[in-house]
Amino acid sequence: MFVFALAMVVFLALTPGPLGLVVESGPVRHLLAFAALPVLSALAWPRIRMVWQFAAYALLGAAIEIAQLLMDVGRLAEWDDWANDLVATAVALMLVALVRAWNHQSEIKEPLG
Repeated sequence: MFVFALAMVVFLALTPGPLGLVVESGPVRHLLAFAALPVLSALAWPRIRMVWQFAAYALLGAAIEIAQLLMDVGRLAEWDDWANDLVATAVALMLVALVRAWNHQSEIKEPLG
């Protein structure tokens, strides 16, 4: 699931024309993509530290913006887009951490036996 989602995000980010604009609002596209991907990767690889996942998505967001700049796909490379990626990633990973902590606490409170 994660690999498919990652491939779709990269494909849509680098596709010119209406196909790449499935969601009209640029900030919403970035927020959706960079909220979903960290959740999926945290589920797929729960032992990878959150800081490394954040770094990976920061690099992915920067790479997409650089590719859009260099490939002339009809999109603008913008710092705001990358900032949206970072915010969405941070919020998603914090939510994953909260859910994990809550699950861990509920496991501790359950009586044995």
